[in-house]
This record gives sequence, C-alpha cells and structure tokens, in this order.
Amino acid sequence: MRKAIGVAVGLLALSGCSPQDPEQGEPQASVADPSLCQFAAGPCVSGGLALSLSPHHAPSEKPLALSLALKPGERAVEARIEGRDMFMGVIPVRFDDRGQAQAIYGSCASDYMVWRLTVTLENAEGERYSRWFDWLADAPTG
Repeated sequence: MRKAIGVAVGLLALSGCSPQDPEQGEPQASVADPSLCQFAAGPCVSGGLALSLSPHHAPSEKPLALSLALKPGERAVEARIEGRDMFMGVIPVRFDDRGQAQAIYGSCASDYMVWRLTVTLENAEGERYSRWFDWLADAPTG
C-alpha cells in the first residue's frame, strides 16, 4: 500500500513541472555541476553517508533502487525526494533496516531536473541528523 501511495504521489508531481521559458533558452543539460551526485562513478557521499542509486543515470518514470551505507546502529527514520529548484511535490521514501529503498519520480518538461533526497538518520545513541543528496534526472549515460 505504501509503495502505491509513493508511486501515486510521484505521478501527481508530473503536473508540478512547467515548461522552460522560451525567452530564457534551453537549459544546458550537458554542463557538469560538481555539486551533483555522479552515480556512474560510484556512491555519492554527504557528511560521511554514502548513497548508491540504480540505474545510475536516474531515469524519470522508472523504478529506482536506492541504497544507503548505514553504520552499525544507524537507521533512516525519514526520507523524501523533492525537486531541488522546482516544486514537483514530495515523494516519501521508506528505507528498510539494511538501508534499501525504491522510488519513482515523474518527468519534467525541461531537460534539466535536479532531484534532492533528504534523509534523517538516528544513531545508536538516539541522536538524529540529516543529510541530502542532489542528482540530475535522466543524466547522460556516456
């Protein structure tokens, strides 16, 4: 049931993307942004937490497998995917005890859509802290 809700929320987000303003020109999808995760090169690290994503090119409207490299006693207590620069809705993500989750998000009319995963973790002492990861949807595969 939760997976179905997540998929429904992701599909509803399709309506939140507006086309690129023609006066601004087309976005430069090929411009490399060093702040974005490059999953094809390996896990993305934020504050000591590593995230892997498959498929590595993060396709829109396709199931994605997310994997956190959790430390012993650490668990993800809350997670969500949102558009970094554009409201596309909030997609809840549920990581299991091994740090594995699946998600799907909608496509955007522009050629450059950056998504952000925000994860709140709890360590063995009960302390909570958050990390985030940004990546380009439909990244070039070459």
